[in-house]
Amino acid sequence: MKNITIKGARAHNLKNIDISIPKDQLIVVTGVSGSGKSSLVFDIIFEEGRRQYLRSLGLLSGITDENNFNDISGICPTIAVQQSIIRQSNPRSTVGSRTNILNILAVLYAGEGQIICSSCAAPVGIDLICENCGNIEERLAISYFSYNAPNGMCIQCSGRGAYFEINMEKLVPNEGTTLQDVFDTVGMTPGYARLMCKKFHDYLNTPFLQIPDDVKEDIIHGHHVNSNYEKRSYCLMRIFQGRLYKGGDDLRGIYTMSVCSACHGFRIGEEARRVFLGGKHIGELGKMTISELREFLEILTNKETFSSFGKKLLEEILGKTHGLIKARLGHLSLYREMPTLSGGEIQRLFLNAHLDSKMDSLIYILDEPTVGLHESEKFELLNSIKALKELGNTVIVVEHDRNTIGMAEHVIDIGPKAGVEGGQVVYQGDLAGLLECNASLTGQHLSGKIAMPVRTLKRTFFASGDATPLLTIRHAATNNLKDVTVALPLGVLVGIAGVSGSGKSSLISNTLIPLLKDYFRDQWKNNETEMDETDADADAEIAGIETVADQLEGIEHLSGYAEVSQVPIGRNANSNPATYIGIWDKIRRLFAQQPEAIQQGLSAGHFSFNSMGACSACGGSGREKIWLGGDNFLYLTCHECNGKRYSDDALSVRYKDKNIVDVLEMSVSDAVRLFDDQPGITSTLKVLDRIGMGYIELGQPTPSLSGGEAQRIKLAKEIGRRRKGNILYVLDEPTTCLSLFDTAKLIQLLDELVAKGNSVIVVEHDLAVLEACDWIVELGPGGGAAGGRVIAEGFPLALKGDPQSLTGKYLQ
Repeated sequence: MKNITIKGARAHNLKNIDISIPKDQLIVVTGVSGSGKSSLVFDIIFEEGRRQYLRSLGLLSGITDENNFNDISGICPTIAVQQSIIRQSNPRSTVGSRTNILNILAVLYAGEGQIICSSCAAPVGIDLICENCGNIEERLAISYFSYNAPNGMCIQCSGRGAYFEINMEKLVPNEGTTLQDVFDTVGMTPGYARLMCKKFHDYLNTPFLQIPDDVKEDIIHGHHVNSNYEKRSYCLMRIFQGRLYKGGDDLRGIYTMSVCSACHGFRIGEEARRVFLGGKHIGELGKMTISELREFLEILTNKETFSSFGKKLLEEILGKTHGLIKARLGHLSLYREMPTLSGGEIQRLFLNAHLDSKMDSLIYILDEPTVGLHESEKFELLNSIKALKELGNTVIVVEHDRNTIGMAEHVIDIGPKAGVEGGQVVYQGDLAGLLECNASLTGQHLSGKIAMPVRTLKRTFFASGDATPLLTIRHAATNNLKDVTVALPLGVLVGIAGVSGSGKSSLISNTLIPLLKDYFRDQWKNNETEMDETDADADAEIAGIETVADQLEGIEHLSGYAEVSQVPIGRNANSNPATYIGIWDKIRRLFAQQPEAIQQGLSAGHFSFNSMGACSACGGSGREKIWLGGDNFLYLTCHECNGKRYSDDALSVRYKDKNIVDVLEMSVSDAVRLFDDQPGITSTLKVLDRIGMGYIELGQPTPSLSGGEAQRIKLAKEIGRRRKGNILYVLDEPTTCLSLFDTAKLIQLLDELVAKGNSVIVVEHDLAVLEACDWIVELGPGGGAAGGRVIAEGFPLALKGDPQSLTGKYLQ
């Protein structure tokens, strides 16, 4: 079949649509955020392609599940490269292990490395005999060169290259500090706090230093609760490790990282550190960026003599590094941990792996692959996507980017708007037709018929001669920053631009934010200033980064700050936007006040699928787990509650003709209308609706949210707090996953924040946002070692005429 034909598609907000999608082409599916693009592409095409493939292998024999379409044909094995699917959480997984480069290097070192004598530290000969002392060495097994293998990892740090420890002087600053004071300093979730207080109730008011040593040890380090030492009891160490691995940096200066004194951060054991290629052991190569590794291996190939097998290994590594550099990932090191990568970086890493595989006759689905890329970097990526199609595959890209839409052979626009106002095929055909389609918001924005908003407070602050307050970072040298001193004007919208790896995150997330934290921490504890450490999430990597800067000047002009990052707002499938923004308890109490609930004696707990209201068959998960073999499972809808997760008693209670499941499945926009007489519930929901998030369901599992969606929910929560002025808002690529239509809404919201006397710093690639900024600071000129400098700064128009600016040439 030459087409994928779907009839009666009705997943989520799709309105029973019929569509035929050409195969063996490059197709872009676009539309406003929440219009139904992902419902069509991921929930129907990808899920059905996967289901049919598993069924062909006999893994789903006799198992039926409800379809969200009437009929589908022309489907074939489907691979989805989606940000929420490929998000990584294992800190031991690195770029080198994921790309297999470290494994190939391990084979090369095991077979061809120069061994250093363990007795006298002299190089041994080809026969493995030391000519200096006569000692005979043996070649190491491949596993000795892997930090994940028991005989290869550094024993002291277990292959992490660093270890974390609690700073007791900060945790217990004086002799009068009680255990309750310690718990308050650490900060815990209410549930964890109850468990700790119950466990150590007898010592809560006792000065910590007077608590018996064995109890203190249990409080800090806990004890192993099973025989294989995998699980630790409730303790402070478990709290901090959880924050570190789940993406939070709220470690309060108490849980600190120290580079391992045994392996010096190289992760591998002493034996592997005595085997060299080109004068470097494998741990040193692990710390190199991909670009540096390629340069090193090219020199090594020309200088050293290798066996034919060794040459093949080198050729394979050079081929992989070439592809990764073309995908604009050359700034990453092999030891860069996967959880610290952005969604765009992870997606390009996976895309490169699929190009290496050279598989054909598949359907590839890509989820906004240009996320996190500078305009100058998109060309190579788009060529890689074309190459994937030219291998004989059908490539479907969900995307808002102008460049990607422009190269499509076939465009599908879903809309016209989000949520209940979307779910229809607005346009299908070539780009020229889309630009002429008046029913398409995407087409009207692309053609210029609808322009981006002009900011009402476009400041000419420096030109006016006014004394503009500045926030100045002096002599920053964090990561690849090269003694950077930069002044950021306050009371305006400031954009931070630059190519991937140029130092944007190093300057803002890893330098400015830690300096702000240090300054405001004491005032925050004394309630003298505004600081939100709970939501000031950052990449887990920040916990292992040393902030290098002399000082931060001008901070006295701020009354607080709020970092709004793309770190997930929850990894638990039971967490959702309603719980995160703090309205779910209010909704449950509202249901418990209804006459039906009072008559049945139902409390707020009966309207929680985590508590008394859960379905007895599935325990509130709404799913049944089917084992497919190995570590593979398939989840099917619970036969008892049909996926609703609740008991019949809970479902019988209604508020304005809606039960509790109806509310969970309701979009933000619909919830604003339903709870219009409940301002305590709608205040934050209205902000979400205004910034283009009205399509998000209240009960949508937070792990399914993109980084950009999670960030905008955090932003809405912050704005909903109605904080006083002089707050510095720091945002990291807030346009991720936003359409042009919704980007316009975001710009208006940022403008309002500035108009209310706040300052906004936004790290961004989106040209529309950068053009709306009052001031832009651009880092570069390249990524990694080639970046780390301020190459241009000024008004957007000034950058447009600056020959040093790589961003200016793309600004309008």
